[in-house]
Amino acid sequence: MESTPPRRFVRFAPSKFDKERLVDIRVTDMTAADAGWWDVRLAPKLARIDGRADRHWSWSVLLPVCHLVQRAKRRFCRPLVIWARADDRRYLRVGMSILIENYPYLDAQRPGGSHFAWFLCAADAHVLREDFAMSHPPALGRVLLDDAIVLSQNAGCGGRVGLHAARAGRDALLSVYRRCGLLALPKTAELPRGVSRPNDGRFFYADERVAETLAAALDASR
Repeated sequence: MESTPPRRFVRFAPSKFDKERLVDIRVTDMTAADAGWWDVRLAPKLARIDGRADRHWSWSVLLPVCHLVQRAKRRFCRPLVIWARADDRRYLRVGMSILIENYPYLDAQRPGGSHFAWFLCAADAHVLREDFAMSHPPALGRVLLDDAIVLSQNAGCGGRVGLHAARAGRDALLSVYRRCGLLALPKTAELPRGVSRPNDGRFFYADERVAETLAAALDASR
């Protein structure tokens, strides 16, 4: 019996300014050089935008610290970079994420493993257009989540993923995850053992059915 080949990351995303136009994107593992470039070139511009959850994040700090924290818990991180093609045909870093592998699944009634999206961010579309000559920055909300779903599926976790919407992102960030199709974990729900943060009503997750629906919707772009 033939095994199902692993799902690939998406290679195209719609333009933020023209949903009919597709932008070439690539996904790679994050290196210290990627984190440093983002902190120097993009972070100062993003920090001036009110309401961004990542306004004060330093990826050069997050990258090693996240590895150390999760290794102490016998888990591993998977840091990723999303690149998009700019007007000069070169690829530019436009999205960053740090995912935790084999994290407790947020639905405590169904114990198991999942992938947890610990840190997610996409560069502001207007900054990319005005400062980096990218006329068509990609819309990355679904792509960032899809990366986590694909890794979860390929690791045998059924696509189960979870995340916590940072408070700095306010209600706007909650709306983003709802529009992306994630399930909101009720504030009254008990969290599984291994999740140290209390349930403040800002947790989201995808079960196997939701994950497959979301992933299948992007298969034409892989």
